[in-house]
Amino acid sequence: MAANDALSWLRSVNGQLYRNNPHPSGKNAWVAVVRAPRGGNRAGTLIVALGSSMQEAAEAAAGRWQRLTAREQVLH
Repeated sequence: MAANDALSWLRSVNGQLYRNNPHPSGKNAWVAVVRAPRGGNRAGTLIVALGSSMQEAAEAAAGRWQRLTAREQVLH
């Protein structure tokens, strides 16, 4: 997934990105948070995905979202 696609997807599902405070080691940590897709018993469930960049965190959240959606489709 391209960086623009991942960030656009995150915006389209009203997700949020957070970054840690600057760390003395120079390492960054990003967190993407988005509500899980509706269905099953996931009411109020959040997807929290970590990454070393904005793109990595958004891609991780999108991947989890897609797996949850695919699993839901298989069950029906």
